[in-house]
Amino acid sequence: MAYAVTSPTRTSALALSELVELNDERAVAIRPIDLSDAFRLRRMFDRLSPETVYHRFFAPIPEPRDAMLAHLAGVDHDRREALVAVVGNEVVGVARYEGRPGSDEAEVAVTVEDAWQGRGLGTQLLNRLSEIGARRGLRAFTAVVMGENTAAVRFLKRLSPDTDVQLEQGDWIVYAPLRRDGRSAMR
Repeated sequence: MAYAVTSPTRTSALALSELVELNDERAVAIRPIDLSDAFRLRRMFDRLSPETVYHRFFAPIPEPRDAMLAHLAGVDHDRREALVAVVGNEVVGVARYEGRPGSDEAEVAVTVEDAWQGRGLGTQLLNRLSEIGARRGLRAFTAVVMGENTAAVRFLKRLSPDTDVQLEQGDWIVYAPLRRDGRSAMR
């Protein structure tokens, strides 16, 4: 077993936590990711099914490398943003966007631990992430989704009534405009 990139510490990002209630009335804290979350991401990764990993990363990854975890946890909270859902001291979901320099679009990705799927957690994360992105001037989220992952396509279509989905070379290309008022259309 590999060890964490960094050990968990208290940071200002932890102070920005928001407690939300899911469809099953369970509560989770949603907050901006912090570099110290690399430790928690590694533990979450160990709880993901091979199918969830494959759909997120388009490849089987038996164990994430430290550099990958540091990249995922080390965002600038501007062009690159990520929110985590935390229960106790464990990350159970993460939503992120990766903006491109000079563009008002960002690629979006959401991963929810298998045991927490189907409870509305991905929706809660994506709602908050889209609101942040819109406030920062983003006009749209984009995503490339594996052709077989129709559940993710249906999920992303809910982000905006104007979402465009095209099948290209076996993958879904998703373009989801964000609301200009900074509020998410997803409920």
